[in-house]
Amino acid sequence: MRESWVSISLPTVIIVTVVLLLKCNNSMEVYHHGHKVVRVTPKTKKQLGFSLSLRHQFTNKNLEFWRIPSRKGAVADISIAPRNIYDNITQQLLTQDVKFKVRKSQLESVIDEQDFKADRKSGTHAWFERCHTLEQIFSWLQKKATQCKGRCQLLSIGKSFQERRLYAMKVQTNRQAPKPLVFITCGIHAREWVSPATCMYLIEQLIADDSNDVALERIINKVDFLILPVFNPDGYIYTWEKDRMWRKNRGVNPNSDCVGTDLNRNWSFHWGETGASSDPCSPAYRGRAAMSEVEVQSVAKFLESQRDRLVGYLDIHSYGQMILFPWGYTRDPADDQKELIRVAKAMAKAIKTKGGYHTNYTFGQASRTVYIESGTTKDYVYGHLNVKYVFSLELRDLGKYGFILPSRLVEPTVKEAFEGIKAMVMNMKLKIDFRLMQNQSIYS
Repeated sequence: MRESWVSISLPTVIIVTVVLLLKCNNSMEVYHHGHKVVRVTPKTKKQLGFSLSLRHQFTNKNLEFWRIPSRKGAVADISIAPRNIYDNITQQLLTQDVKFKVRKSQLESVIDEQDFKADRKSGTHAWFERCHTLEQIFSWLQKKATQCKGRCQLLSIGKSFQERRLYAMKVQTNRQAPKPLVFITCGIHAREWVSPATCMYLIEQLIADDSNDVALERIINKVDFLILPVFNPDGYIYTWEKDRMWRKNRGVNPNSDCVGTDLNRNWSFHWGETGASSDPCSPAYRGRAAMSEVEVQSVAKFLESQRDRLVGYLDIHSYGQMILFPWGYTRDPADDQKELIRVAKAMAKAIKTKGGYHTNYTFGQASRTVYIESGTTKDYVYGHLNVKYVFSLELRDLGKYGFILPSRLVEPTVKEAFEGIKAMVMNMKLKIDFRLMQNQSIYS
């Protein structure tokens, strides 16, 4: 059955960025004043167990793991509330002889330094030297859709809890002959601002009509793309207006004062198992039921409609400089692990050697490289939809700035990530029945 997805036109939006940022800083100053970020490095199995136990000793308002150690020797980054909470935790770490270091002594001051005020420059390069508000992103997408000379089309594939549209850019070279589809999502976690910037940079490169990049032309002729820059628009706008460190969506949770669900823990494939929280106040809250969130439902409906032509999926996050593949819910290897390792290795090599900054990315199975996580998008696409080439990309950095990447690092990050994405598609071995694809068109 043919699905028709909505092609849209956006109204012109005028944004007073300076006023917005002043408002953001005022609201966030209260919320994060005095918070610290501590890096913990457990060296033994006992220290690892103790470090992980901290998650259950304090409320989510007082302590949040930005990075969870998957094994001894792996680091954990922990955001800790002020006053006696910090003293309590550090004293316990000292007692257990766990090595730690304060990475950010005043989290709020780091947030204030992330200055994305209105650019004084113009043009493509200036645009990718910073992150942007949701309104700016939507306006940019509309502008590109009118300039791409038939090579792209802006679609709405659903709505958020607060009725904001999920806008995705379709990029193809031949509208009459659909090719295998690669779906790329950004911004599922609201605070990871460099993620939407990466999706926009990818769109910019794919639709450019003056590219001399032979590899880029090859992948455009090989597959069609659908790119969703902001999976979680409600959460994203909330990080600009209220809380820079917000992660979840903004859905209401029945019988709880805590708002939001982690959209990357809400998928039905092994939902509610290890690595997702049943606590509505947790940043990793799984939701009241599998697929309970409207954003997840919208994207799942689209994915289901395209399952016969969907050959690749990439979910872009920050931070950690990692390329991850299934499984997340178990330490057992995926059936295609050797092939996934081959492609991930090619991605990491391209980022380092072609990205221009010699940045090192590690790669591996998500549950073994980071931690066990259930109900994730990539496990759903790999396990439920049987798509072979499924990855998540954790962008810069390694923790110096974490989620609060400064503007000067935005452009280097998106440029090198683009090289990794090209390598992913270039290295995919595709076998697809084009007869099936005739009924799987997203062209309206």
